[in-house]
Amino acid sequence: MPSYPDPAARIRRWHTHLVVWAVHRALGLACGALILVASATGGLLVMHHELETVVERGRHLVPVSANEPRPVLDQVRAAAGLAPAGYRAFRYLPEADPGRTAKVLFVAPDGRTRWSALVDPADARVVWHGADQGLFTPWLLALHMQLHLGGWGYVVTGIAGAGLFLLGLTGLYLYRGRLGSIWRLPFRRRGSRRLAFSDLHAWLGTVSIYFSLTLGLTGLIYCVTIAPGQIAAPKPLAAPFDLAAHAPVEPMLAFARTRFPEGIVQRVAFPAHAKAPVTLLVLERGAPVWRKFSRIEFDPAGGALRTVRDARDATVREKFSALLAPLHMGFYGSAVVKWLYVLGGFAPAILAVTGTAIWYLRTRRRSGPATSALASAPVLPTVFEP
Repeated sequence: MPSYPDPAARIRRWHTHLVVWAVHRALGLACGALILVASATGGLLVMHHELETVVERGRHLVPVSANEPRPVLDQVRAAAGLAPAGYRAFRYLPEADPGRTAKVLFVAPDGRTRWSALVDPADARVVWHGADQGLFTPWLLALHMQLHLGGWGYVVTGIAGAGLFLLGLTGLYLYRGRLGSIWRLPFRRRGSRRLAFSDLHAWLGTVSIYFSLTLGLTGLIYCVTIAPGQIAAPKPLAAPFDLAAHAPVEPMLAFARTRFPEGIVQRVAFPAHAKAPVTLLVLERGAPVWRKFSRIEFDPAGGALRTVRDARDATVREKFSALLAPLHMGFYGSAVVKWLYVLGGFAPAILAVTGTAIWYLRTRRRSGPATSALASAPVLPTVFEP
């Protein structure tokens, strides 16, 4: 004899479904616009190197030179001569590929405002200089992280991250019965526009569930971590190390290449105060997600090695912290991972649009004249479908 579900249990499941669906809808309507902005800007940021060559070609691309690059400190000093008064050298970002400019970042006395210069490594010629957010990628990053609203903007985007994560969880519950059908065509052959949007929304939400959960949670953690320091009043910076007495950076770079042959030096961080080290951040793209970043510290005066913070020897807490950047930003992985993140990064934006369209079409249908009492009566569906 076939077994039938207990009617009381079925009604309880349906009530739970209605509650979860109401929460999912409320979250989508409340956070949809923020998620749309965060998703669109995040998807663009994953391919920022490619976009820079399009929108700022003259700033980032220079003729490939057969000569050895000028010393890093020569490049920094060339940029420092153009920096606003009181700004100090903060970071040096080596060129990503031959024929690209290097970037020198300076920070204001408030410790927050940044000024930058793009330098041709071949001859230490400053190609561009100005406020850091005058460049495409920093401007887009500020929009993505805090909507150009300062410290409280991180609170707003943190809410968007929490909303995206909860939308992923509630959507996973609502469409749990469709997890095995992601390889099928998302659209039914016949149906209304609302049904088409619903099918696309359900299918895309299912195939991109990793990105909704991962990007939402890591984005929330970033905002919770950064917001307090950005909301609080800035603290005056200590006196910096005198770059005129700084040891050459080239031996440090050579040591990093020897110590991590598969690594790429992402940045050189200059000493924040007189006793601080100069720090090289090394990225190993092929390493597991929890150990992509290692750090090497040198004495800025003599260039002697102080310590190597190998990601392989990191503590559990350090490994957890190291997870955030690779999981949230797809450009730290392989090319395949990067372009998956481009697609996955845009997915929440499309879900925000299709979810809003479903709500609008449903609302418009309900607000129209009822053709009959039967047509307007609620029906308990066989397949749960919001």
